[in-house]
Amino acid sequence: MVKWITVLVVEPGKAPDVRELPNNLKAFELTIQGYIETAETIRPGCLIVCDGNYPLTQKPIKRADIQGTFIIIRVDNTEPVSLNEEDINIFSEVFK
Repeated sequence: MVKWITVLVVEPGKAPDVRELPNNLKAFELTIQGYIETAETIRPGCLIVCDGNYPLTQKPIKRADIQGTFIIIRVDNTEPVSLNEEDINIFSEVFK
């Protein structure tokens, strides 16, 4: 059985979009259209999942720091879990 989680998907030129994705690496790779790299966010417990073909040199602080589509997830003991409402509200504003 596939577990689904709530994530925020940020695509170039579009507003951040709340989506339900299968909780697996393949689904993340298909969404970002590349190989996975993760980066810390401004919120503890949350990560940005982005395309590893465009390495990040520092902690991203704005949307322009990240090329291509990226996903924001929450992590609990190294396992991806759904974002909560507060996470969604904050990241929707930060990455609009």
